[in-house]
Amino acid sequence: MKPIIGIVSKNITMTDFFDWSWQRISNDVRYSVNKNGGLALGILPQTLRQKFNLSAEPENIPLSDQEKDDLKNLIDMCDGIILPGGISTHNYEEFIAQHCYENDIPLLGICSGYNNIIRGLGGVAIKNDNLDLHDRPDLKYAHKCKVIDKDSLFYSIVQDEEFWVNSIHSYIGVELPSTLKIVALSEDGQIEVVEAKDRRFFMGVKYHPEMLVDEDEKQNKIFVRFIQACAKKGHKGE
Repeated sequence: MKPIIGIVSKNITMTDFFDWSWQRISNDVRYSVNKNGGLALGILPQTLRQKFNLSAEPENIPLSDQEKDDLKNLIDMCDGIILPGGISTHNYEEFIAQHCYENDIPLLGICSGYNNIIRGLGGVAIKNDNLDLHDRPDLKYAHKCKVIDKDSLFYSIVQDEEFWVNSIHSYIGVELPSTLKIVALSEDGQIEVVEAKDRRFFMGVKYHPEMLVDEDEKQNKIFVRFIQACAKKGHKGE
């Protein structure tokens, strides 16, 4: 059986259309999983709440024990988890990051997923001032990054000290927990890639590799290696 990859949904509320609320999963992330041999499964928040945070700031609403247990049951059905990007961030994403780290469940965090990995393990992500370089949805490639830790899983994947990335974000990690290491920096010194070296695959990338998988083999290999790490574990139901 192919590895089951849980993609955590993010809320989007259409405030200009009767506050219509949706849980959304990135089709680019879903495609990247399927392209590289995984089964994509949506992971929804397990809560009776109808209103969710609409910003990228932390959502300071504690989860109940029941909500935590329900999320754990869903996560433990999967072989790996992806925390995708988006314009909002939620407490259940931070909890999932913490649970995956504590149980060595492979995890890939993208953009705001990177924020939630950092925050979930006790670090800080704040608004970035240099939006001219980093919030550029108009560019396929916005800036260069440089690997500063060649003894990292990420470097073994991309196998290049410098690489170009897209950039569609306004928040950046500024204080890392001791469990995470800085792997790569942007050309203006922002933290672009982090990972936990004591886990099989636990990585956060500030850019969007899922939008580059068909033209950039370095970025596609991130998904290849992630799904390989998930496959080594095997689905819990087998």
